[in-house]
Amino acid sequence: MKNILVLTDFSDNAYNALFYVSKLFNQNECSFFLLNAYEERSSQAGKPLNGEEEVVTLAKRRSKEGLESVFHKINLDNPNPKHRYQKLSKNMDLMTAVKKAIQEFKIDLLVLGNKGITSLVSVFWGSTTIKVMTSIKECPILAVPADKEFTTPSEIAFATNYKRTFDAEVMAPVRFMTSLCGAAVRIVHINEEKRLSKFQESNLNTLITYLKPMEHTLHWMPNFTSKTKAIQVFLDELNIGMLAMVNYEHSFLELLLREPVIQRMTFHITIPFLVIPSD
Repeated sequence: MKNILVLTDFSDNAYNALFYVSKLFNQNECSFFLLNAYEERSSQAGKPLNGEEEVVTLAKRRSKEGLESVFHKINLDNPNPKHRYQKLSKNMDLMTAVKKAIQEFKIDLLVLGNKGITSLVSVFWGSTTIKVMTSIKECPILAVPADKEFTTPSEIAFATNYKRTFDAEVMAPVRFMTSLCGAAVRIVHINEEKRLSKFQESNLNTLITYLKPMEHTLHWMPNFTSKTKAIQVFLDELNIGMLAMVNYEHSFLELLLREPVIQRMTFHITIPFLVIPSD
């Protein structure tokens, strides 16, 4: 049984992420937790005026009604006796609500939608998405593009610079997702150096050991002026269906974040993105 937390603001974007993950886990026993967090605070130190009480009551009602609507829609669009849904309406900031839910319900995967597919700024680093990616370290995160129609990924790209050791916990989400989809793993490294250091070679060998039971290949990309450009070319050329990265200090993901906006703007991601936390 997998416990999956899905964030929703009742937008088409958020619903598409829910529909995608429900189809992805179609053959699995799952509990889906639908979370809507709203934040309405009084300016009177916990003592709302009548008008403010009405605002809070309205927000609460809209949250619960919205969750009920999403619940009915997903059961109509993808009825599945293996799936159970629980509605979570929380009057608190999003990050607090997410972290509490992850701990309380022992969440295995956090799912949210990305807004649009036209640029890295609006897709890859949408304000909610980037806040979640940088704040949540308790479980893997799957971000689904708004316009993504469901297809089971047959190719999963795992981008790495080999500068961090791999262990069973870090690799578990990639191994699970690969097994779930029956996919091959395409390990991609951008040639920032002429050759790998001994430490990087050791990490590469460890990675291969963890992926040995499944189909996998190694790929070396030239060092474009922009790392996002190199990744984009790789995704397009190999028809990749999902991109996975580990998020840790000085990681490949962090390097992408630090690139100038003008370079990141050239990155168009139209596939689900799996972010794996690491200390």
